[in-house]
Amino acid sequence: MRRKQWYVLAAVLLMASATMVLAHGDEHEAVEKTLKNYAAAIASKDISKVEKYVVTDESFTVFEGGHVNNGWADYRDHHLAPELKQFESIDYGYDNIKVEVDENMAFATFKYKIAIKMKERNIQAEGLGTAILVSTPSGWKIRHLHTSRSPRRKPKS
Repeated sequence: MRRKQWYVLAAVLLMASATMVLAHGDEHEAVEKTLKNYAAAIASKDISKVEKYVVTDESFTVFEGGHVNNGWADYRDHHLAPELKQFESIDYGYDNIKVEVDENMAFATFKYKIAIKMKERNIQAEGLGTAILVSTPSGWKIRHLHTSRSPRRKPKS
């Protein structure tokens, strides 16, 4: 192959690689945005907003505090909605989000912080989480969440 043809081939391959990296970066950002929007929707206490960011069929699962919810309806009706009704206010958010995307699936790890105000008490906690998301025609949706509260630290004597 002539030198000029090698340069053209190398340029085409370089441009294709750069395009793939940029597209991959866009997907990472979209996954991170979905997770942040989900947390904001939880903080809004509006189930219809939360529903925009999850897979709403039986494939949706949540592992939280040693409890399992199978399916969106189970989580919504027996876990999330009753909890949100008890809260006067909730501040909930994710940070330190790390995303891996592989075609139509994504995996993310994150740290979360939560502050809940209830009539009888206030709760503040933080912990770690993992999420599995799937690409849908309407964007990335959460299929699975697993959160684990960090242990409470005993005050040093």
